[in-house]
Amino acid sequence: MTNRSRPSSRRALTKIAGAMALAWWSQPARAEQPAPPNEPSPAAPAIEVARIARAATEERTDWFARPPLTVTAGEGERQWSMTFFGFVEADYIFDSTRSYDDAIGRSLVARTDTYDGRASRTQFSMRNTRLGLMFESPPFGGVRPSAVVEGDFFGNQPSDPPSISENAFYGSPSFRVRHAYLRLHSDYADVVAGQTYDVFGWQNFFSPCTVQFLGLPNQLFSRSMQLRISRAFRASDAISVEVAASAVRPAQRDSGLPDGNAGLRFNIDGWKGITTPGNVGTLAVPMSIGVSGTVRRFKVNAFTPPPVQNSNTATGWGFSVDALVPILNAVDAGDRGNRITVTGSFVMGTGIGDLVTAGGGASFPTLPNPAQANPPPLYDPDIDNGLVSFDTRGVLHTIDWRAFKVGLQYYLPPSGRVILAANYTESYSKNMAKLFPKGGAEIELLGRVADRSRYADVNVFWDTTPAVRLGAGFAFTRVEYLDGDHPYNLRVMAQALYVF
Repeated sequence: MTNRSRPSSRRALTKIAGAMALAWWSQPARAEQPAPPNEPSPAAPAIEVARIARAATEERTDWFARPPLTVTAGEGERQWSMTFFGFVEADYIFDSTRSYDDAIGRSLVARTDTYDGRASRTQFSMRNTRLGLMFESPPFGGVRPSAVVEGDFFGNQPSDPPSISENAFYGSPSFRVRHAYLRLHSDYADVVAGQTYDVFGWQNFFSPCTVQFLGLPNQLFSRSMQLRISRAFRASDAISVEVAASAVRPAQRDSGLPDGNAGLRFNIDGWKGITTPGNVGTLAVPMSIGVSGTVRRFKVNAFTPPPVQNSNTATGWGFSVDALVPILNAVDAGDRGNRITVTGSFVMGTGIGDLVTAGGGASFPTLPNPAQANPPPLYDPDIDNGLVSFDTRGVLHTIDWRAFKVGLQYYLPPSGRVILAANYTESYSKNMAKLFPKGGAEIELLGRVADRSRYADVNVFWDTTPAVRLGAGFAFTRVEYLDGDHPYNLRVMAQALYVF
């Protein structure tokens, strides 16, 4: 990514890195969650969060406070430290259809005219169990280095059952990397290099509270390899502003250019709300409004039989407006009883189906075969499905998506150890039906492609000890296929977590 031959290019990259690290504030040590209270900047990434959380924990005496599992070597400015974090999770899932594995993700509900759409499924899974390490080293020249590595067991297995045995899928899952990044923190800017949450959507500050695996259907949710720079500015004692930008691993490597993300986030630091992004890691964070955007280029093989001689280009883009609003504010993370927080997000763009947990099942049409060749010619795509497609004339189009979500979290009095949460999400593609028209050559695709999805859930959590949380939830998902079929799935889920 760096041009070593030109000093001006190095200076340019340094500046590009200058909009990026502010966006990284989340703490993977506690699932999908933002930074804990009392931090100087909510944009701080996981390692900074760990440092502040450690200091805050030493001062807190509330029921929820737990010391981190940290090992240190040396003292003062020469101190090194390593924090071990993660959680053990056991999930018990019942679905009214055979549409999903343990995670819903971008999967569509099975059609009503299929057996899978009329039969149920039960799953027990531990694949969301996570392990991680955070490292801090002594400062050097005003820069404080740190690093995070975190993984879970949702790795890229060869295939799903029945192509592999259910015993291997659930009992011997593959370990994968979720976060792996280094951070250079200074008084002037933060630089993050590696894989972590994207600036687009200011993830995961605005994530919903739910027992379901993130991202929920229609939720803006993504982690990518990136180079980011960011900075926080304090307008007053009560208001701060964060700026971030990043160069991100491209959605299509053959495009030749990285994706670009940038964003602004406004925080009212004196008005804190209690929130639980994901299923663990309840924190106090400031009222916030974030705006962000992404731009990406596609350079797709021409819609011809191989060998490919040229390509078609298109531009994808998206913008997101997100908010976290405390209805009943809190003093700190231990002040949870009778607290209400609302989260919301609106996303619009094109060629972003991989970022909003959508896609609609879109795939590339088959090539015309007027000569009735046998075997027929096959199109050779060099891009993932669900981002772009070709119309009936063979013209390339990015696939449009508009999505929103709203979530409510209520922490019951007197202590807040019981949490009630509800979420609703919806997505719609305005050009999917045009790409796969009724009466077109790809009639069978109408029954496999959907242009609208709706999702809703209700959840309850109970903190039985400071380290153990029990949860249960009910989820409803409906999709609308282009041919008019509107199947739905009902999911009942229970889980137990031990957080360390």
